[in-house]
Order: sequence, then structure tokens, then C-alpha cells
Amino acid sequence: MIVEHTSCYILHRRDYLESSFILEIFSREHGRFSLIAKGAKRNKKKQGVSYDLYQEYLMTWVSKTDLGVLIDAELATIMTPMSPVEMMTGFYINEIILRLLHKHESHPELFDTYNTTVKELSNSNTDQSLIRYFEKNLLQSLGYGLIFAPDLHTGSEIAAENDYHYKLDLGPTSNSNDSRAGIPVSGKTLIDLNNETLIHTKNKKEAKILLRSLLNQYLGEKPLASRKLYQEYIKQKQFV
Repeated sequence: MIVEHTSCYILHRRDYLESSFILEIFSREHGRFSLIAKGAKRNKKKQGVSYDLYQEYLMTWVSKTDLGVLIDAELATIMTPMSPVEMMTGFYINEIILRLLHKHESHPELFDTYNTTVKELSNSNTDQSLIRYFEKNLLQSLGYGLIFAPDLHTGSEIAAENDYHYKLDLGPTSNSNDSRAGIPVSGKTLIDLNNETLIHTKNKKEAKILLRSLLNQYLGEKPLASRKLYQEYIKQKQFV
């Protein structure tokens, strides 16, 4: 099967033999899959393609086995180079995609969110809400989406002025005396996260704790390399 001129991003790149790469690709129509780019190291300057991450490409490839063969790649758009912080954020979202998405499953809405997120990072948008929205949409795309209503205790809609506890896999409850009460979160945070209108620092922090708790259920015990890298970067900055 030959697939022609399809919008793709490279999630991960590793060397293969002396002149080639193995590329982990994310495509709107074809989901996540692997390609071998034969002779890419030798030909990338000639073709004007560097096989960089966080760059949108139009790719043509042929698939005969689980590992497809890249035939052609050209830049779809030219992204502004990212700062180290922006690149580490991109590394994080790439890593959780690689950890959580099955190969060859189409996730068009998630690809659109990824496309928007990468372009925002390229435009120097490092607001933490950007990552929270990506995490939320990733969980939703996997079928593990957050439950924003109703209140498990009263059956009513979530109120911005109320405080809740979010039970993983069940949703929010206003009953703080429940012995199985989950993660504390305000109604304002739940509403703003659902509407993608997070503004205040308090709500962003609550959303981070909530989403990371949910993601950790599915990521397993193996630590994320991107989080370790970011922590090391922060330590180094403290001594500069």
C-alpha cells in the first residue's frame, strides 16, 4: 500500500545502520506508526529535509510490513525554532503519545490538537494550560476522558463556587465525607478545563494534579524521561 503526501509529525527518531533513521510517525489519518528512512543521513542536506521533531511534513511511504518505508518527505510549513523549555514540553507530549497510543489507530481529533499545540509552542506560547488541554484531549481520544458532570453526590450540574473530590473513573462528588473521596478540585477548575478557558494559577495547578493522576493510571510505573530531563534542566538553571 502506498500513501502519498500525508501530513505527519515525527515523534521520535533513532539511527539505523550508518545512513538511515527509524522514525516514529504521527499522522491524522493513519495514527502512530514506524517508518525507515533509508539513506536519510546522506541525503537530508540534498533534499532540504532534516527530519526534525516538531515540524510538519508531507510524507509518502509504502507499507508492506509493520515497518513502512519512507519514499519522500517535504516540509508542509516552516516552524520557528523552539527554545529549550518549549522543546522539553514537546518531548513530553511526544512521549505520552508513544506510551499510550496503539499503532495504526486513527485519532484525527488528537492529531488536530497536537498540530495546534506544536504550532503554539513554536510561537513561544509556554502557558501551562496549553499542556492541560492536550492531556485532556489525549485521555478523551483514548476513551478515558474526564467526567465533568453531574455531581455524583447530588446529581446536579457542577457549580463553579463549590468544591469537589474527583473519583478516578467515576467523576466529581461534593460529598467530602465519602471514604473513597478522590482528588480535591474546585468546580471552577472543572468548568474551565472542560471549556478550555483556564486562566488563574490556582485552577491551572488543580488541573495539573487532576490530569497527572489520571494519566499515571495508564502510563504505568516506568518514569517519563521527559519529566526527568525537565527536572535536570531546572537544577542546572539554578546554578547558572
